[in-house]
Amino acid sequence: MKRFTAFFSREKVILIVYIIVSIVIGLQHYHGGPGKYNNYIIFRQSLFHLLDKSNLHTGYPNEYFDLFLYHPTFCILFSPFSLLPVSVGLILWLITCSLVVFYAIRSLPLEDNHKVFFWWFILIELVTSLHNQQTNPIIGALGLLTFSFLEKDKIKWAALFPILAFCIKGYGLIFAALFLFYPKKGYYILYSLLWMTVLGFLPLPVVGSEHFGQLYKDWYTCLIQDHKVNFGFSIMGLIKVWNPAFTDQDVSKVQYAGLLLFAVTWLWTLLKQNFKTIENRFLLLAYASLWVIMFNHAAESSTYVIAIQGVAIWYLFSREQLYPWAKVLIFLVFFFSILAPTDIYPLSWRRDFIVPNLIKVIPCFLVWCVLLIQLFSVEKK
Repeated sequence: MKRFTAFFSREKVILIVYIIVSIVIGLQHYHGGPGKYNNYIIFRQSLFHLLDKSNLHTGYPNEYFDLFLYHPTFCILFSPFSLLPVSVGLILWLITCSLVVFYAIRSLPLEDNHKVFFWWFILIELVTSLHNQQTNPIIGALGLLTFSFLEKDKIKWAALFPILAFCIKGYGLIFAALFLFYPKKGYYILYSLLWMTVLGFLPLPVVGSEHFGQLYKDWYTCLIQDHKVNFGFSIMGLIKVWNPAFTDQDVSKVQYAGLLLFAVTWLWTLLKQNFKTIENRFLLLAYASLWVIMFNHAAESSTYVIAIQGVAIWYLFSREQLYPWAKVLIFLVFFFSILAPTDIYPLSWRRDFIVPNLIKVIPCFLVWCVLLIQLFSVEKK
């Protein structure tokens, strides 16, 4: 048993597992036909729509179902995969998602055994996201990299990662809020503005100045329309389940309340100077990772790879202080959040109970609540 544990605790072994899993999922979906890798096709075709100066965010039913909801710059960032044959591009995209997560965790200032726990704990949730070819693993990983580079005092790179996340999906920018707990805040803001300018204008040479403004108008319109119809795997979704009278107009009210709570949490931490220890800063990273999903009206099951990284971090730095309740919560997250969409539960359970009642959301919501209490009760060290 010790040899088995030691073998699967090796970094290279875990890396190989991540790569193999990505390849297997890629092959499985490619051979299942375009309907099995629809999200990849949405990402892939965005470059060609950009080159044609077409509206990125309208429907193209002859090519794929659903809409492209991403930042215009993402078309350029994804172009290396768009220019490859579908079979190769799909597999390389999934491998890239896994590798970014793997190396982001590796970059964290954690003990080796903590990294091993993190890699294995998040793997099933990563697989769920890979099955949907989603960008969420990369967005979450960019948050981890933001933290790592802030800890290393590499300000210009720490400023880049949240902007990159924003240029995929806007909510990734939340990780930039971590800079307030580090020195050189002025430099961070300046580099952030620089990266935002560079990445924001990345599509300009492709579409020209005449179409550039329209590109962002179309994106903004898409975001507004998307906000009107979603409750998501979120706090708003839970409220909708418990109170069917909850309307889409109420979503914004809850999100504004969540934003205010986030600001108050950050302000309290700053005023109390509760960010001096790396343990507390890790808890703030966990809070941001959970908060951005709990208050995300567009959150899906596959988005939860970001929330689960928050849970993993929370557990690593709370299991001793909150024993045994931390273990209870981590088991609830594993069995009712991570395993919720998997075949461990019968299809009828998932279809009739787990999905309609947003069971996946509840354990992560409980962890977020506990973490919120911790951040307001922690004493400066």
